[in-house]
Amino acid sequence: MSQIIGAVIGNPIVGVALVVVVVVVAVAIRVYSIRRPGAMNAKCPKCGVVFEASRSFSGIHLGPYKQLKCPACGKISFMNAHVKEPVTYPPLEDKSGQQPESAWSEEEREKRLIEESKYERA
Repeated sequence: MSQIIGAVIGNPIVGVALVVVVVVVAVAIRVYSIRRPGAMNAKCPKCGVVFEASRSFSGIHLGPYKQLKCPACGKISFMNAHVKEPVTYPPLEDKSGQQPESAWSEEEREKRLIEESKYERA
């Protein structure tokens, strides 16, 4: 029995297969940890906003810290990209200051339609 195990482990093909399996499992764990919801919320050290960080493999990483640009203040620094706090950026729009659509004049409604039509595909 020990001769069979020694022959299997000593076989170079089995060694390569084991390395491939270990690499595939490591990549799968990394992709899962990046793609789960809330896994990449970052907090800016300058202004304190919590935002959803980019989910890419590029960029500089130092442990849980990732070099990011804050969308609120524009500062580029190493930020903790694994905070558990809720996202505070972008801020929720205060709709109390806006007029309801039914209160718009005909001219405002037409300007709004023209502005929105710029982004429609033909």
